[in-house]
Amino acid sequence: MLKYSFFVGLLLLFSAGENAEKATFVLYRGREFLGHAYEIKFNNHLVATIETNSFIEVVITPGKINIEASAFRGTKKTLTVTAEAGQVYFVKAYEEIDFWDHYLVMHLMDAEKAKKEVKKCLEIKVAKQPD
Repeated sequence: MLKYSFFVGLLLLFSAGENAEKATFVLYRGREFLGHAYEIKFNNHLVATIETNSFIEVVITPGKINIEASAFRGTKKTLTVTAEAGQVYFVKAYEEIDFWDHYLVMHLMDAEKAKKEVKKCLEIKVAKQPD
C-alpha cells in the first residue's frame, strides 16, 4: 500500500510541472462490489479500460473535454469539463446498477479529498494519451 501511495504522490507532483501547457485528469474508481469494466474515452479517443479500485491519468490539450464511459450492454454516460492549462482535475467514477441497465456516474472532486481517495486505489492503469 505504501508503494502505491508513494507512486501517486510522485505522479501528482511531477504531472503538473512538466505539463504546464496541458490539463491533467485523474479519473478513479473506489472499491465497489462486483463492478463492470468501462471503456473511457476523452474527446472520442479511447484512453483506457478502468475497473474498480483503480485510476488513470490523462494529459490533454486544454479546452472543452468530453469524458465518456461505456460498457458492453450498458448506457454511455458523458461528463463535459472546460479544462484550463496547468490544472489537475480529479474525476470520481462509480457504477450505478438497476434491473435493466448499468452505467458509470462521473463527477469532479475537490483535489484534497480526491488525493486521499486515489491513494487507496490498488491498481494503476496505463492510459493512452489522446494527443
